[in-house]
Amino acid sequence: MNKKTEQALETIAQKTLLIDTLKTRNTSEDFEEVAVWQVKKALEQAYQLGLKQGQKQ
Repeated sequence: MNKKTEQALETIAQKTLLIDTLKTRNTSEDFEEVAVWQVKKALEQAYQLGLKQGQKQ
């Protein structure tokens, strides 16, 4: 995965899931409580991102 995609996914996590970072910290901070509608929205956004990136190739 390239840096641009990683940054886009991190932005989705921050804005939609309210998760500070996707980096593993090996602490309890790696576990988040997230509503299913937030997960659904984040997955839809990631899917759309993948579609856009695929169309550019």
